[in-house]
Amino acid sequence: MLRRLAVLLAVALPLVWLFIAYERAQLGHVARDESERHVENLSRAFAEEVRSGIVTIDLSLSQLRLSWRRNPEQFGAIVAELNSYMQGRLRIDVAITDVDGRLVFASSPDAPSKLDLSDREHVSTHLRGAPADRLFVGRPLKGRLSGRWTAQFSRPILDARGKLAGVIVAGVSPAYFSRFYNTIDLGKDASIALVRTDGIVVARTTRDGVMRDSGKVLGGFPYVPGSGPGGTFQRVSRLDGVERHYGWSALPEYGMLVTVGQAVRDAQARYARQKRWLGYTGAAVSLLLALAGWAALAALAALDHRRRGVASLAAAEARWKLALNATGEGVWDYSFGSCLVTLSPSAQGIVDAEGTLLPFDRAAFLAMAHPEDAAAVLHALDAHLAGVTPDYTAQYRTRLGNGNWRWILARGQVAERNGAGEPLRIVGTVADIDARKLQEEQIRHLAHHDILTGLPNRLLFGDRLRQALLAARREEHRLALIFFDLDKFKPVNDNYGHAVGDVLLQQLAARLRATLRASDTLARLGGDEFVVLLPRMAGNGDARKVAEDILRELSRPFMTEGLSLSISASLGVAVYPDCASDADALLRCADAAMYEAKLHGRGRVAEHAPSGRGPLPPPPFLRDAA
Repeated sequence: MLRRLAVLLAVALPLVWLFIAYERAQLGHVARDESERHVENLSRAFAEEVRSGIVTIDLSLSQLRLSWRRNPEQFGAIVAELNSYMQGRLRIDVAITDVDGRLVFASSPDAPSKLDLSDREHVSTHLRGAPADRLFVGRPLKGRLSGRWTAQFSRPILDARGKLAGVIVAGVSPAYFSRFYNTIDLGKDASIALVRTDGIVVARTTRDGVMRDSGKVLGGFPYVPGSGPGGTFQRVSRLDGVERHYGWSALPEYGMLVTVGQAVRDAQARYARQKRWLGYTGAAVSLLLALAGWAALAALAALDHRRRGVASLAAAEARWKLALNATGEGVWDYSFGSCLVTLSPSAQGIVDAEGTLLPFDRAAFLAMAHPEDAAAVLHALDAHLAGVTPDYTAQYRTRLGNGNWRWILARGQVAERNGAGEPLRIVGTVADIDARKLQEEQIRHLAHHDILTGLPNRLLFGDRLRQALLAARREEHRLALIFFDLDKFKPVNDNYGHAVGDVLLQQLAARLRATLRASDTLARLGGDEFVVLLPRMAGNGDARKVAEDILRELSRPFMTEGLSLSISASLGVAVYPDCASDADALLRCADAAMYEAKLHGRGRVAEHAPSGRGPLPPPPFLRDAA
């Protein structure tokens, strides 16, 4: 008997531990796939953040260039006002050169006059090439006087005949593009980077929050032509030696790409506990196999005992295999012959059952399951019973005794079949996933809405704008954007504190939502910047009328924390297809119109006018107030 037991264990135990090793490897694959999916999604979000930042810089650069041509004597004050308006979110160091690349203006007070910048890439590119009005993103440079690293953005200055008259340069700290790092949670060795397509690092941030590696050059995929719009790759970093899963997204319009990386060891650490439990389970299964083998071999003299012993061993193996694959907290066992289900105490609590042994059939299931989920659950169960799938898995809502619904995860596997292949018993687990489902829903909401006001954020607004443009092109109607920020809002924060300012923004959002149509979208882009999407307009004057209604509502006092606060706004209006034909251009037009409103006294509405006419006069209610 001992020899036979030794043979049995010599065959069975390697199979058990091969299975354990396979499942541990599968957990590693799951960790890798989950990490790659996560970093790829985050890279897309980071790309949109960077694109938004570059658009802001480019709009500021274009507006400053216009101000330089119109009023060079007051240009220093205009630059200072712009940086003050940014309220610390972004600081732009501005420099202007003549046609020979010599410095004629610099916002830095230490810059020497007539400094030769023609050797700088962001200046020489415009001096050597044809006078094309485009944004150029130069490599990050360490200032000759300040000693600080800055990313360089430049545009040519053209005279009235379209000839090159100089170059305007905006220097931005690389840290501006790495704010996204504080919003991710990918472990202690996560990294994000902004890189030009030629491999030159513009900005890179790791766990200590220190900007480093600006100006270094990376090679290989994806820093080669034709790499595509984005994807994932795994590599040992050439900069710090950490192996990571990377997600990347290209910004082809700016010749740049972004990467988000999670260390392989951080991705695998999430499943370390499950791997340890697999080891413990393997040891327990080995012990059970030894005991079951001893009991089975002890009964070899009786054929009937042997048959029951083998069936018991098969059932035990099925239960343990399910325990290895499932993460549920309760166990159930269903007999097709008696139509009875046996529940463990924890399973009874999860489904809120009245006992541990209950009659159960399809009618009973339909009475407890949510009508929207029942069909999919029964389809998954029938597929497993027919042998199409190796096990049964379903997520659905079950009705509790108090009438409420709870999300549960049910897994199962047929443990016994008759000679015709029909199932006799199925065992499985059930887990309460209600909290996880709620958390997933909250995450989806936070990803698309502003936390303070509950308004759509930049990501959701961009999606709605693209959908509205598709509908407008298809149905050949007009739509409009109203871009505005708040005048007199900064004194509220300075005098009464940010808590009062936050309440004011919430009241403002509620008041404007009541003013707009249900089909319109009011979004907060950040700080005190807002934008309204009017997806359909009946006439040319509709957008201006809505903008004046908004200005009127904003001009009424707000009662906040016992204070009567008065603010106003500068609003810019852009209409599709009159002003632009795509989302980014239309938004730039609305933003430019808003700047025109500010330049002409604030507290007014300005419409983007391709023909060159100036901003329209303030609405009647403001003229009457004046």
